[in-house]
Amino acid sequence: MRIILLTLLLCLISFPLLADDVYTIKLEISVSDSVIEDSMAISVKSGKEAKVITQDYELSLVATTQEVDQVSISTSLTIDGETINPSFLVNLGQESTVSIGETALKVVVQRYAEENT
Repeated sequence: MRIILLTLLLCLISFPLLADDVYTIKLEISVSDSVIEDSMAISVKSGKEAKVITQDYELSLVATTQEVDQVSISTSLTIDGETINPSFLVNLGQESTVSIGETALKVVVQRYAEENT
């Protein structure tokens, strides 16, 4: 009986380590210092693509776990027929901004569980 309880306890403790990381990413998109999106938040599983298409822009994003508190972000952002493809490393919970030409993308990444607890 003790072996069964110990095995069950070990399974429960290790379950979060086996789960896939899911992130909530808050985004702000601006062009020439004019904000075109400032309140978007999307959830994405590590290594999977999330896509947002509006009449103003098209965004494709992949967030991949790197270190315990770091996530790499790869994006493709098309605005008015012009596409940029920034990739950058972010620390969880810290605002990061990448600018290419007149276009800026600001992100804050949180683990999904932290965001919703």
